[in-house]
Amino acid sequence: MSSELPAYQLKFSAKRRSIQLKIQAGQLWVSAPTGCDPQFIQQLILQKKDWIDKHLQQQSQERTDWIAQRRLPLFGDTLALKIVEDSVNQFSLDGDCLWLQLSHRNKAQSQQKWLEKLVTEFYLQQAQLWFEQQVHQDQQRMQLQCRSVRVCNFKAKWGSCDSSGVLSFNWRLVMAPQWVARYVVVHELAHLVHMDHSKAFWTLVERFNSDAAKARLWLKQNQHWMRL
Repeated sequence: MSSELPAYQLKFSAKRRSIQLKIQAGQLWVSAPTGCDPQFIQQLILQKKDWIDKHLQQQSQERTDWIAQRRLPLFGDTLALKIVEDSVNQFSLDGDCLWLQLSHRNKAQSQQKWLEKLVTEFYLQQAQLWFEQQVHQDQQRMQLQCRSVRVCNFKAKWGSCDSSGVLSFNWRLVMAPQWVARYVVVHELAHLVHMDHSKAFWTLVERFNSDAAKARLWLKQNQHWMRL
């Protein structure tokens, strides 16, 4: 059995009397009693690693059609998706519900494309707002300064930093938990100092993000469902 600890999210609760392991949305969630020894929790996870890997693999083989299921992941939360007929094509966010208005003038065969277009536009909007704010916070912590922040439709990478200091991020990261997206922000900011993946680069990343290794593993295990 591998000794590599799977990525997991840990929640303590005074109401719990035992540790619960749950696989949901391609991620391991751990609930433990308040005061439980973290090392004991990690030992239990390693003991259950075969079971965890099996269920993570099963979920990785399943294609999640978020629009068909009328729910959308957003930074670790889930939005309900409501679709109504209207005179225009547009979206609006109301609490934990995303409303998609579809024009009655749309052709029937184009409805699915309009749904995907509106959801993508919503995600792009949310991503731009979130990454601008997060970069602003983290570059102050790291005493760095980027030139600008962009959100892109990357196919094979989560982010980039060019030689002029422009940071770019994959909009699909809004479908991941915030702690995972925060790692990518620190990763790209670190490239302002080291334009490679040297030991010095990883030392800088881990100095400002203790979840770096766990976040990389999470992305590797869950990238299959971060799509429409």
